[in-house]
Amino acid sequence: MARRVTYDILDAPDGRFTVIATIEPDKRFFRTELATHAEAQEWVEGLRDIMASLGAPVSLALPEQPGPLPVSAILSYLRKTESETDP
Repeated sequence: MARRVTYDILDAPDGRFTVIATIEPDKRFFRTELATHAEAQEWVEGLRDIMASLGAPVSLALPEQPGPLPVSAILSYLRKTESETDP
């Protein structure tokens, strides 16, 4: 069964972008040091193509936040989700 894949684009303090992709339930992958938001979007489109061949849909993790997220916001989110899964 194909797993769902979500992603977020992070706006790093140095002006570059990072994409974090999560394959449910808990595999995370990072693509760092992308120079522009357009380059990050292009990387996501490549991810969509690859995952479509496997039957896995790719969607924005936080659709209510369509623009890039500050890296501090996503780090807080990751810490929260990790603490919820720790025994």
